[in-house]
Order: sequence, then C-alpha cells, then structure tokens
Amino acid sequence: MRVIDTVIIGAGHAGLAVSKRLVDAGIDHVVLERGDIAETWRTQRWDSFALNTPSAVNRLPGGPPAVDPNEFLGRDAWIAELETYARQSALPVRTRATVTAVTADDHGGFVVTIGDDEMVRTRSVVVATGAANVPKVPAAAATIDRRVEILTTGTYRRPSQLRDGAILVVGSAQSGGQIAEDLVDAGREVYLATGTVGRFPRRLRGRDTVAWLSESGWMAQRPEDLPDPAMMRAVQPLISGVGPRGHTLSLQGLARRGVTLLGHFESADGYRLRFAADLAQHVRFGDEIAARIRQHVDDHIARRGIAAPPSEPDPADEPADPETFRSPTELDLADRGVRSVILTTGFRADYSWLRLPVVRSDGSVVHEQGRAPVDGLWFVGLLWLRMRKSGIILGAMDDSAHVAAQVAARGVSHRPRAAT
Repeated sequence: MRVIDTVIIGAGHAGLAVSKRLVDAGIDHVVLERGDIAETWRTQRWDSFALNTPSAVNRLPGGPPAVDPNEFLGRDAWIAELETYARQSALPVRTRATVTAVTADDHGGFVVTIGDDEMVRTRSVVVATGAANVPKVPAAAATIDRRVEILTTGTYRRPSQLRDGAILVVGSAQSGGQIAEDLVDAGREVYLATGTVGRFPRRLRGRDTVAWLSESGWMAQRPEDLPDPAMMRAVQPLISGVGPRGHTLSLQGLARRGVTLLGHFESADGYRLRFAADLAQHVRFGDEIAARIRQHVDDHIARRGIAAPPSEPDPADEPADPETFRSPTELDLADRGVRSVILTTGFRADYSWLRLPVVRSDGSVVHEQGRAPVDGLWFVGLLWLRMRKSGIILGAMDDSAHVAAQVAARGVSHRPRAAT
C-alpha cells in the first residue's frame, strides 16, 4: 500500500491553492480528481457562463497577476487558467482518480480508496470537493408531466439543446437569472419562477462592486460578525459577469426584456403548475439588498475619504415599485407552449464516501474554520468556511494558507507507517 503525507481530494481552485501551499512547504502530497482539473467548472456550467468576480480578485497563491484585472473570464478561459496554474506550479495532480472511501486507520491517519481497490495511506486529508455535487430538485418537480423536458443547472448547456417552444426556469438566484437571460438573448420565450434572492449592482462609484466589498472588509466578515446567523443560509446574490465589465441583473430588468415573472414554484399536477403570490415580495427584497450594498459602499468611501465619482446610470439597478408586479398563481404548460423546464434550485454536497464521524444527517459536515473534529482532516472551498468570501474564488488565497499551515504543523510524529 502506498504511503503519502497528505491527500487532497478535488482539483478545483480551492484544492489547487492548498496544493501550491504544500509544494512551497515541501510537503509530500497528491491531489486526486475524479475527472479532469476543474471538473465541476467543466460539467456544471453552461456555454455562455462567466465568472461573477473580476480577474483582479481571482488570484491563487503564486499565480501570475491578471492580464486584464477588470475582465470576467468565461468558463473555458477559467478552466484553461487553472490547468496552466497546475502545470506551471508543478502540482502533483492525478486525474481520473475517483475517491470511493476515506476511513481511519489504526495509526492516527487514514486510508483513501481510489476506484474499486487501490488504497493509499496518509497522515492528513484535505477535502476540496466543494458543496455543489448533486442537484437539489424540488419535490414538486416529480409531479410535472413526464412528457415535459426537465433539465438542471448542471445539464443545461445552450438554448439550442432545448425543444422548440417556451421554457420555464425555476429559481432566480445567480444561475437562474443568468440562464433566463441566456435564453432571452437567443430569442426564446421565458417564464421565471422567482425566490427570495438579493441582488448586487455590478458597478458602483467607478469600480466593480466586488472590489469595493473586498476592500471594505465586507467579504472578510466572519460568522460571529453577523447580526443574524441565518444570513449564512442566504443564496448567492443575483449578478452577472457576462459582457466586458459584467452587468447588473434584476427581476425588473428581466421583465423589461420580456421574461414573464412568477412567484415561488409550489406544486405541479401534470401540465398544471402552481406558484405562490409572492412575486412583489421578491422584487422588494432584491431592491432592499441592493440598497444596503450601495449604502455600504458609500459609507466606506466616506470613512476613508476616497475620491470616487458618482455611480454610472444603470437602468437594471433602478428600484421598482413591487406593487406593480402581478403574476398568475397557476400556469398550464401545454396552453403556454412550455416544453422545457430548467431547475436552477442549487446543489448539495455528496460526502457518501467520507466514512468518518463528521457528516451530519442533513449532509453537511462538522468543522471549525475548516478543521474537522477528526484529527488530520480539513475542508476547504465551503460557504462560510471561515468568512463570507470562503465559498468563492476570492477566499482561496486566505483559506488555503490557513489549512496548509495546519497540515504542515501536524508534524512528522504523525506520519503513517508503511503496511506490513
């Protein structure tokens, strides 16, 4: 049985960042990836997808500076950047190596099973598989007539793959809003079932909003800094990186482009779907979050005495009168010509292979700032792992340093002995 100091599971941006830290520290390790580098980015993103954060903040340890800091990389460009990063940093990535089990051994370490029967013993394990492995499908979707084509965020690629006719997109967070816009750009008729989702203006006071939020410390907020812990369960805000500088997405902006907005998807009976009468609340909530972000940026500029220009006019960011938004509470898909439904209702993690007492009954994992209660096990790349930015690319720089330092400090006294 092969013995290695550390195994990193997952070769996305978080796993690669930890690997670079361990290479620099001289820690013997391997990165195991079930597919190719950036597999989730490859297989769960549509063709027109672009990162929601500008290149200026998407830095990985030891990586080169952005060629254009204001650019928003598309899916394929980001994958290529991660591949180049792994190659130039000489990271020990092993692709097509699916981890099927991680168990504790008798010496304070772990046994990692790859595929059906290959086993590796290791002192430490860093789980970098993320929390977007299995689509969350609303229970009500099971009662939609089977003759309707049903896709998820992970299976949608482009408008031309869908059947002729109108499309219903269920879910109005980042993926739902962006896919709805992708379909409208292609001239398709779109219905959008909305939810309680905040939205961010794309640019404020002459800069990208994410740059302001990073500079102001908003992205570095920790769970204990929040006035209400429930804020950690909020979905990612509606925004888009498509276009030269990205752009603001809002429900009212989508409506002006011809998208038919609906309330929350509640139930289905064949072709007849029912929706809550809460569209106005969703429009209001989005505008309220946008207003808070604008105020936060203005306050930061005032405190620091920064000379910043006024914000550029942005029709998509103009607050709407929510009471003008009315929507039907029932929709007959056959009558409306809707032949495809795309469920953009998020993903959940899959830790079925992690045979250690760290997985809760709801599928989430127990950890404190990335460190599991099982000695030698860490997580990276999770929402709110340590701070608000942990779940996006921006957080990989700090979180990888935090975890890699603990891996290195665990000490040679814990090194696994070769099996006899």
